[in-house]
Amino acid sequence: MRKTITTEHQRKLPHFHHVGATYFITSHLEGSVPFDVLKKLRDARDKTIEEINRQNPPDIAKQLYMVKRQYFLEYDRLLDQCLNSPTYLKDPTVAKILVDALHKYDGKHYNLVAYTIMPNHFHVILDYSIQVPDKQLFNIDQYIGLPKSMDLIKGRSSRFSNLLLDRTGNPFWDDEYHDRYIRNFRHFVSAVDYVKNNPVKAKICLHWMEHPFTWVREDYMQMKLIFPR
Repeated sequence: MRKTITTEHQRKLPHFHHVGATYFITSHLEGSVPFDVLKKLRDARDKTIEEINRQNPPDIAKQLYMVKRQYFLEYDRLLDQCLNSPTYLKDPTVAKILVDALHKYDGKHYNLVAYTIMPNHFHVILDYSIQVPDKQLFNIDQYIGLPKSMDLIKGRSSRFSNLLLDRTGNPFWDDEYHDRYIRNFRHFVSAVDYVKNNPVKAKICLHWMEHPFTWVREDYMQMKLIFPR
């Protein structure tokens, strides 16, 4: 039986894994952050979130957002340091494999908005509204969401990268990845700026356009996005 809904680009889509939303995603190489360090960071975040939920303050949404934001900033800082980390993505040939994987599903599963490839991780912004035609019947069963897309991107890039590096059979990417859906247009612009400037913040280059593996869609300011409520 087909499961269909009528889509509305007036931001009234059902919250089915935030159908049609735009996501900011970070994924890193296996071993980029020591397991115990990452676990300690996650445990501290989860404990704080649990306490906020228990207290249920009037501004709970803002407090939870700030905790998650702080967690991400610390997580990204650890990645940028590259301490005892594999740095396979510094190799332009390996980075190009990831670029090809990101572009392979552009215009099919998502609109590729921006990405930057760092020595041991990458940031990417993916817009899934392409799968949700405005005011038409939409079959949820045929929707390819973020988890499936990430499986395809990571699977394809890890296979060809490991072949190139003669490490077939070894894990390339960490199993998990960090994602946040874009809440509004201001958040969207901020996320694109973060992606662009990550190589600058990490002191890899002086301007984002000097980094060969940073890319931003030219018309991103004119994109019509779906922001889940």
